Amino acid sequence: MTMSEMWPLLRPLCRKLALLGWASSAAGMAAGLAVAIASGTRLSPMMSTMQLVASVCMAVSVAAFVPAAALQPRAEARPAAEPRDADLRLETGAELPATVQSFLLGSLALLAGAVVFACAGLLLRSGPSAQSVAFCEVFLLGAAASGFTFMLFSKVSPRGRRS
Repeated sequence: MTMSEMWPLLRPLCRKLALLGWASSAAGMAAGLAVAIASGTRLSPMMSTMQLVASVCMAVSVAAFVPAAALQPRAEARPAAEPRDADLRLETGAELPATVQSFLLGSLALLAGAVVFACAGLLLRSGPSAQSVAFCEVFLLGAAASGFTFMLFSKVSPRGRRS
């Protein structure tokens, strides 16, 4: 099942909140990347403002995704079709679609990236640099957006009932 097939299954309020979360995640990642790429060893006032924008965008993103995932009800479980031969019974209907599962995998990969940059920043003699903090923010924003998207779409994806 593709995203375009699952999108109409979301409540209108959840769609709007998810769009706000994705837009603020994109803005926060752009601001964080600007800080990570363009800043030097010290942050200029402009780069400090960009880092503040990235942090605010992260808060807005999480504040939009949490109610979107919480307000969306779970889809009714459909009964699995009975196979003609009882020996060939497979439980493939109980799994999430691959498009939904990919968001969970992406979230875990991005979270691992955030941990790596956080550890690298802590190992520096002078402490975390502006670049390591900015890259950590970018990876955390991506992980949050991907994880909350998984939570949202896993509620509306069709799954069969286990026998």
